[in-house]
Amino acid sequence: MEPKLLILDFDGTLCLGDDPVLAYAAQVDEELTTRGLNGPGGRPVRDLVADAFAADTLLVEEINYDDDGVPLAVKQEARMGAAGAHPTSWPLQDGYQLVQLLGVQAGLSGQTCDEAFRAARRTLLGAGLENTDLHAPAEAPELLSRLRQEGVVVVLATNSPAEGFDTWLQTLGLEAAFDAVINSAQKPFGMPATVEQARQTAAELRGGAQVAAGSILSVGDIWANDLDYVAEQGGVTVLIDRFTTGLGEPSHRVQSFTEAADLIGQWGQK
Repeated sequence: MEPKLLILDFDGTLCLGDDPVLAYAAQVDEELTTRGLNGPGGRPVRDLVADAFAADTLLVEEINYDDDGVPLAVKQEARMGAAGAHPTSWPLQDGYQLVQLLGVQAGLSGQTCDEAFRAARRTLLGAGLENTDLHAPAEAPELLSRLRQEGVVVVLATNSPAEGFDTWLQTLGLEAAFDAVINSAQKPFGMPATVEQARQTAAELRGGAQVAAGSILSVGDIWANDLDYVAEQGGVTVLIDRFTTGLGEPSHRVQSFTEAADLIGQWGQK
């Protein structure tokens, strides 16, 4: 049987709940306060993001746009050739991108936002992840276990740092769900190297058999980060488009992991 490789994103795909994004926003607010800066429109970033989530949207009135309808800072970052792993994104596809955009527009650098993200993760760990709304999709543990029993190699690829990550997986009940975990993947720019690392893992587990590009399935909630490269290589993609952005050209577009689970299961049995 030809080996198959399933690459899964973490935040927004297998790690659900808004508390991590709100913690990131709160940390960005702290960075702004330390520098004597105000949030967009004079409001805390956390409040803006919480309001957006309550309205099931990623757009808030406080985003500032140029005459072309592009948020300020996005074009400037491109002109400056910013080489950070996590560029300020537009259009937005998840709450983390909204937090970064608001933070950068308020005067923070992309690097400071990245540091705030990591600090927020440490804060959540210190307070106890069991005290948050974190949860995995109900279908995930059984689905991933069955796929691995059927011979599919399952790899988790995340931009989250390795520090304390075992605790996140334990909280979600996914500590034994993967053949390999790739942390600090630096998606989108790091996705080619991440896919190659995942393929090497699959080859090692399958007696040296190489996984063909067409036998790779990538599942995630951000087109550019999780799926674009795999699609370019001829792989199969499932985009979990929670906010109905319509971005990208995935093989399948769904709004939840529950919908994705059936597609993943069918792919594994082909």
